[in-house]
Amino acid sequence: MQQYTHENVRSIPHLPIYCDRYEDYRQFSPRHWHDHIEIIYVVSGSLQVVCGENEYTLKENEFFVINSNKIHGTQSYERVRVLLVQIPYAYLDSYIDDYGQIRFRECYETENGSRKYEQMKSLLKSIAHIYRKKGKGYELRLMAKVNEFLYILFTNYSYKEMNAGKESRQIARLKDVLRYVAKNYQEPIALKEAADIASLNQDYFCRMFKKCMGVTFLEYVNQVRINHIHEELLATEDSITDILEHNGFTNYKVFSRMFKAQFGMTPRELRKLQEN
Repeated sequence: MQQYTHENVRSIPHLPIYCDRYEDYRQFSPRHWHDHIEIIYVVSGSLQVVCGENEYTLKENEFFVINSNKIHGTQSYERVRVLLVQIPYAYLDSYIDDYGQIRFRECYETENGSRKYEQMKSLLKSIAHIYRKKGKGYELRLMAKVNEFLYILFTNYSYKEMNAGKESRQIARLKDVLRYVAKNYQEPIALKEAADIASLNQDYFCRMFKKCMGVTFLEYVNQVRINHIHEELLATEDSITDILEHNGFTNYKVFSRMFKAQFGMTPRELRKLQEN
C-alpha cells in the first residue's frame, strides 16, 4: 500500500509511465500526493476515492483522474480489481504548452453514455488487458492507447487554472513532515516536532495541515499506522497486540474504534474473513 506521504512513483522499464493492475480486499491507501497525474479505472468491484475535500464511489468500468499535486486517498470495502496509470509531469509538459496551469476534469459520473466517455472507458479496458497479457511489443500497444486517452482528455476535459501553483506550494511545505512521519510512525511523534520541521508555529501548522490534508495531524499519523497494521494483519500471524506495538499504537481502545470505522469490522473479524 502507498504511504501517507509524497509518493515516489515507480516506473516500468521501456515505458515513460507507471502502470499497474492489482487486486485487493478492503484496501486502504491514506491520503498522499505526487507530481504525476493518476488515472484510476475499476475493473471490478467498487472503490472509494477521496480527492481534496470531495468523496466519490467508483463502480465497475468507471474511472477517475487525479491531477498533479492533488491530495487523494482510496479505500475499498470489498474485493476490488483496479488499473492504475500514472503519467509523469515531464511527459505531459513536453507536449502541452503551459502545462503547469492545466488541470483535467476529475469526475465523469455525469458523462455516462456520451461518446467520448465510452471511448475513454474502452481505451482503459484495453490498457488493462494489454498490461495483464504483456505480449510481445505490448509496450508499444499500451502507449498508443494511453496517448489516445490523453488526447481525448486534453482536448475535451482540460482547463486553465491561473493559481494552480498556490496549492502545490502549500503542499510542498508539508513534504518534510510527511516524510518524517512515514519514516518514524512506529515511534511517538509530537505535534511540536512536526511544526518545527515545517518551520511553522503550532496553531498555523494545525490549520494549514487540516486544510491541505483534510484530516488533523494526529488523525493522519494514526491513519498511517492503521494502514501498516492492516497489512500486517493480513500478511502475518503475529498477535494483534504485537502488531499494534510494532506500529506505534499504544491506545487499544482508540485503535479499535478507528479500525472499525475505517474497515467496518474488527481486526479479528478481518482475519477470519480472509481465511474464508
